[in-house]
Amino acid sequence: MDKIREILGNATMAYTNMDRNIDGKKVVQNIFEILKESKESVEKANKIDVKNNNGFKINFDMLQKLNNEVNVIEDLYRKVISMNKNGNNYLEGKQTDNLGTICLVYDGNTYCLLELVIKAILTHNSIIITSESDYMKATNELILILIQRILEAYNIDKNLVQLLYTSRIEELLSNSVSINKVFAIGNKSFQDRIRKVSKVQVISKGYNYYDLYIEDLKNLTFIQKIVKEEENIDIYVKSGLKVPFEDYIEVEDIDEAIAQINFNTSGYSSSIFTDNNNNASMFLREVKADNVSVNSSPLIENIVDVDVNLLLTKKNMFYPNPLAEGTGKNKFEFPTAKAILEKNKKREEQLIIEEMQKENFQIKSNSEQVQKQAKMQLEQKEMEVNNLKRQLYESQSLANKYMSIFKKSFFSRIFSGLRKEEIENDTKLLS
Repeated sequence: MDKIREILGNATMAYTNMDRNIDGKKVVQNIFEILKESKESVEKANKIDVKNNNGFKINFDMLQKLNNEVNVIEDLYRKVISMNKNGNNYLEGKQTDNLGTICLVYDGNTYCLLELVIKAILTHNSIIITSESDYMKATNELILILIQRILEAYNIDKNLVQLLYTSRIEELLSNSVSINKVFAIGNKSFQDRIRKVSKVQVISKGYNYYDLYIEDLKNLTFIQKIVKEEENIDIYVKSGLKVPFEDYIEVEDIDEAIAQINFNTSGYSSSIFTDNNNNASMFLREVKADNVSVNSSPLIENIVDVDVNLLLTKKNMFYPNPLAEGTGKNKFEFPTAKAILEKNKKREEQLIIEEMQKENFQIKSNSEQVQKQAKMQLEQKEMEVNNLKRQLYESQSLANKYMSIFKKSFFSRIFSGLRKEEIENDTKLLS
């Protein structure tokens, strides 16, 4: 019992401390991504279960099917269903919210586990996955580890999802304070037992159990094939028909068949074989099962389809103080998920603006640095040019000076009677 109390306490803390602004769909998408990346590891774990005759071979196409289903689910957490102002100028409305802790009691089917876990995360609930057997143990425990890894990446308590093997389900379900809703997935007798011991509401879902009503034998070969493929079928045969199998329930007509099926069925999948259109329509309309078909096999994929709304509660909200006339000071809005997202959006926009401002400052700083370097290089070049000009000017001045001195010396020599050889030397030097 101590372990059960610990698990219940962890579940309560996990959903209580979960950030309400977490995008559940993004978390779920990352879970499917890590499952895909870890396909080889999951298959290795699954081979252990199959080898030990303790599970079935997992089909990753089923995981993709569930992923596709989740992608089209609307964000329902804290969604405002209605909001209006009544005749007394009071605000009143209805909004969805999470349940708290839900408990899945099932036979260990991996697809069932994954579907309930995903929908629990989408609705911000914690979930305790409970089984009396260790069926698919290696596969399920590895998948749980991968899911918890994603939760921790989002700073979500990994105990939001917990796995419990126990023979003391009655002790677990007797705690009506910590558990808010129970999902019982299994056959009729299993559902009835869970309903008897649970102190809170139980949602019963059929799984891997089928009903077949035979009203004519036109499709006998096909019916025989169905019966041969699956053991978990309750067969109902119209009185007077001779069928090649013994384990069936004889019924008088369509009315008795529907009554018997609705009383005994697990509610998963039911089929009728008939050439009577009226009876076919009546069967489709009146049978209480998730999947109903005519002249076709009831053996659909072993999955459950849990409505995500079953994991939510709808609360009525009232704002008792009347709105002040002519002023917006007392204006009130329900704390909607949309409002939270808008707030987050503004915060994200502000972060983007701040980031852009930082980038602009850096660009400006870099630009100023480049301009400064260019100016320094330009000044250096100007100094070099001025220095060359100065050197050229000094060279020209010195040349002019020497030229003037030379000219004076040359003409002085001419008039002083220099020899012809000296004049020729001076002329060469001058040139």
